[in-house]
Amino acid sequence: MGLMNNAKPGSPSIPGLGSGVSFHHDAGGLRGSPGFKGAILSAVPKLANGDEDNVPPDFRVAGEDGAFTIEALLRFDVLPADAGAVAMDIVSLEGDDGGVRNMRVFNFRVETAGFLAFTPLSVAGGALAAIPTTGPHAVNTDDWFHIAVTYDGNGGSVGSLKLFWTRLDQPRETAHLIGSGTLEKGFGPTTGDFAIGNEARTRTEGENAEQEPFRGVIDEVRISSAARDPSDFIFVPQQLRKPPTSSSDQAEENHPLALELAGMTVDGVPAILSASGKPLTVPPGSHRLGFDFGILPGAQQDPVILRYRLKGLDENWHESGRGMSMICEVLDANGAVVSLVQLPVLGASRGWETGFDDSAMTPRSEPIYMPESGRSVRLTVSSGADDTTGVFAIDDLKLIPSFPNASGDSIWLNPEFSAGTQLDSPAGLPMGWSRGGSAPTIARVVMTEAGTALALVDGDQDASGAWTSTQPLPAVPPGGMTMLLKWNEKFNVIGGSMHSAIFVSVPAGNYTFEAIASSAQNTRVGGHIAVPFIILAPVWERPWFWALFATVVVGSVALGIVALLRQRAARNVEQLRVQNALSHDRARIARDMHDDLGTRITRISMNVALAQRDLDRNPEQTRRHLGNLSTSARDLVTSMDGLVWSVDPANDNLDQLAERLAGLADELFQDSNVRCAVDIPHLLPDWPLKAPMRNHLFLAVKEALHNILQHAAPCEATLSLSMDAEKMVILIADSGCGFDPSKPPTGNGVNNLKHRLESIGGTCEIESSPKKGTRVTLICPLSSILRKPQKKP
Repeated sequence: MGLMNNAKPGSPSIPGLGSGVSFHHDAGGLRGSPGFKGAILSAVPKLANGDEDNVPPDFRVAGEDGAFTIEALLRFDVLPADAGAVAMDIVSLEGDDGGVRNMRVFNFRVETAGFLAFTPLSVAGGALAAIPTTGPHAVNTDDWFHIAVTYDGNGGSVGSLKLFWTRLDQPRETAHLIGSGTLEKGFGPTTGDFAIGNEARTRTEGENAEQEPFRGVIDEVRISSAARDPSDFIFVPQQLRKPPTSSSDQAEENHPLALELAGMTVDGVPAILSASGKPLTVPPGSHRLGFDFGILPGAQQDPVILRYRLKGLDENWHESGRGMSMICEVLDANGAVVSLVQLPVLGASRGWETGFDDSAMTPRSEPIYMPESGRSVRLTVSSGADDTTGVFAIDDLKLIPSFPNASGDSIWLNPEFSAGTQLDSPAGLPMGWSRGGSAPTIARVVMTEAGTALALVDGDQDASGAWTSTQPLPAVPPGGMTMLLKWNEKFNVIGGSMHSAIFVSVPAGNYTFEAIASSAQNTRVGGHIAVPFIILAPVWERPWFWALFATVVVGSVALGIVALLRQRAARNVEQLRVQNALSHDRARIARDMHDDLGTRITRISMNVALAQRDLDRNPEQTRRHLGNLSTSARDLVTSMDGLVWSVDPANDNLDQLAERLAGLADELFQDSNVRCAVDIPHLLPDWPLKAPMRNHLFLAVKEALHNILQHAAPCEATLSLSMDAEKMVILIADSGCGFDPSKPPTGNGVNNLKHRLESIGGTCEIESSPKKGTRVTLICPLSSILRKPQKKP
C-alpha cells in the first residue's frame, strides 16, 4: 500500500476502531486542474502511467456469482458542495488511458452536486442517489458516516445495486437505504489502479488524475464478495448481524412477479384512481394518457420484460421501456396532440467517462413526422418515472425542415440556450423553456465547454423533473412533412423499476390499460394489472342526446305555438280592454253632456222663452231673464271647456293636472268671500297620468273646493300638492265653520270624495270640528295614477 501526496494516517476515528487516514491534503498544484496532486492511498507504493501500478491479475472485487459490497466509514472536513472539485472519491478501480489491460472498472464517490454515486466503467448500469440534507442522516462535518454499495449478482435486474448512507451519531442496527440501480453483469477478475480517497489513473503523459481527493477522514474500508444485508455492516454489533444471502439462494426463493401501477396522468395531470376498482371517468375530449407501472421492489431477481396495451384502442401488446426520454409532440390549432415520438435515454452515452465534467457531448438526430394539421411542436426533456436516476444534458438543439426546397435552416428559437435569465446559475431559465415535474429543481442549467446546456440531474428516487418548450411550426404542406430534430447530448441514466407508457389523442370510449410481466427467460410469469377507465363522449354523441333533442324541439315548437296563441289572445284581450275603456269614456262623456251640458242648455232655453214672454209686458223681468241667460251661457262655456280638457290626451300628465287645479281654485273663489292660497310646485316631473285617474282627481278636488264655497265661507283656504317617491298628496284646508264628522252627513259630498279616491287606489282623509275648519287629504299612490311605474324623483 502507498500513502501519497501528504495523505496523513493516524487521524482520530470512531472509538474502538483505531485511527483513519486524512485525505484533506495535497502535494501541490491548483485544485481542480490537471496538475493538482491530491492525497491518495493506492494499492502500490507509487503510481505509474502503465501496468506498474495495477493490482495483480487475480484481484477480485466480487465473488464467483458477481456479488460484492464496498463500505467505508468517513467524516467530512467540508461539505461536498464546498469541496472545490467535481467529486470526492472514496474507492475506485481505474485504468490508464492506454493499453488493453488497463481496464476502467468502477468509481465509488461523493459528487459535489450532492449525490452518492457508484459508476461502473466497464459494464452498463450504475446507481445515483441524493445525499440526505435533512432528517436523522443529514450530512454534516461533525459526525461519522457509514456509506456502502451492494450488488446481489443478478445482472440486469432492477434494484440489484443498492446505495446506503447512515449517520453514526448513535448506535444503529441497520443501514439507511437511499437509492438503488442496476448492473448489467458482475466485474469478475480484472486489473487496474486501485485507490482509496482519490482516483488513480493517468490521462496523458505528464498529467495525473489525482484531482478528486476526499476532503476528510476515511476509516475501515471493507470489500466483500457478497451482497451484505443492511444489518451486516461494520457499525452493527457482531451479535446483531444477519449473514449475507447469495444470489443463488435468492433465486431459490422464487419471488412472485408483483406488478403495480404507480400512477396515471390525463393531459399531464395526475389522475385519482378509485380504491374500490370503480372505473375512472375522464371528461369529454381527445386526451393524452400516461401510465407508470413496474415490479414491486424485491419481487424479481432476474431481468423482467413488461408488456402493455390499451384495450379498446389497440389490441396489440407493446414492450415497455425505462429511463429518461425526449418527447416530441405535434399539436394542432386547438392544442391537441396529433403526433408523438418518445426517444428513450438509458444507460451511458458514447462519450461518457467517469462523470459529467469529464464526459463529452455526442451528436444525435431523429426524424420527426409533422401531420398536415400540425401547428406547433412541444418538446419535453423528461427524467421519466420517479425512481429513474442519473444525468441527461443537451445543447445545440435544432429542428430542420427536410421537405423539398427547404432552406435547411433550423426553426427552433434559442437553440444554444444563450438567451434567458440567470444562465450562470443552475436555477436559470432559458427563454422559451419552463420547468415541470414533481421536483422542478431536477431541471438545471449547466455550463459545458461549448456553453449553456439544459440538464436533468436526478438523484431522487421519489421525484421527477422536466424541461418543456413549445414553438410554432411553419405552414405544413398537404400530406404532412418530415423534420429533423438534432442535438448534442451526454447522459448516464439508471432506469428504476418503473416503466412508462404514453397514448395520445385517445377519443371517447371504454378502455382498460393492461400490463403483464415475465422473466427474460419466461421462467416466471404472473404479474398482471388492469385499469379500466371511461372517456366520456361529447353530449351530442351520446345515445340519448338525439331522442332528448327531438323531444326538446317538439316541446319547444309546442311551447312556441302555445306562446303565440297566448300572445294573440293577450292582444285580443288588450284590444277588448281598450275598446271597453273607450266605451266607458264615451258613456262618461255622454253622461256628462246629458247631465251637465243638457241641464245648462235647458236652462238657457227656459231663460230665452221667459224673456220672450215678458218682453212687452214686463221689461224689468225681461232684463232679469236676460242676465240669467248670460250667466248660463258663461257656465255652459266653462263646462264645455272642462269637458274638452278631460278628454284631451295632451292633458294626461302631472303638470297639466297641477295647472288645472290652480286655475280651478282661482275661478271658483273669484269675487267670493274666500281667500285661497295655492301651494303647488312650479317644476313637476313630466309623468304621464292615466286619463280616468286624472279626471277622478280633478273632480275630487273640485268637489272639495265647492264644499268650501258653499258651506265654509267666508274663510281662508289652502290648496297644496306634494309628492315623494311613492305617493302624491293633495291637501284642501279651510278655516271655516267646520262640522262634526261623527254625525250623519246631510249630503253626498263626503261619500263622493271617498268613493272617487278608492276607485283609483287612493285614500281620502277628512278632519274637521265645529268652528275649527276642515282638512281634506287626498293620498294617491303613484303606481295607481301613472301609466307606468316611475323611478324615484
